[in-house]
Amino acid sequence: MKTGESATGKVEEDPGEVTYEIVAQKVDISTEAEAQKAVANAEDAKGKILAVAHVKYTHKSGPALTDGSDVGDGTTIFADGQHGSVLIGATEDEQGCEDPHDVESWKPGESHVFCETYVISATAKNVEVHWSEDDGDPYVWTFPNA
Repeated sequence: MKTGESATGKVEEDPGEVTYEIVAQKVDISTEAEAQKAVANAEDAKGKILAVAHVKYTHKSGPALTDGSDVGDGTTIFADGQHGSVLIGATEDEQGCEDPHDVESWKPGESHVFCETYVISATAKNVEVHWSEDDGDPYVWTFPNA
């Protein structure tokens, strides 16, 4: 899929099934030095960078949510065909990103941007953001030379 192109998917949330419109907006890439600061052991990030996917989710139909959302659980990042390694807790301070567990009220028509941070190879040429429903084929957005 192209940047800005949307997909529609369903997620089983706590109060019931919700239909979302999903758009991978952009991928921010760090330097190797920034990646080394972000991980517990700097040696683990040698030759690696961080890729932060910004994904916008719009609640299209279904019950209103009152206690967070699981929609971001279907998001992953690939770099040159290799699955990245998720970096838990790295996006709380990323500008423009929200924590899905802090969303206390989400009604149809409202949108939120959730971010996922992955450690990828510093030599990667193409970054892909994948999102899929439970057991579904992924929607794939490609960000060449991200």
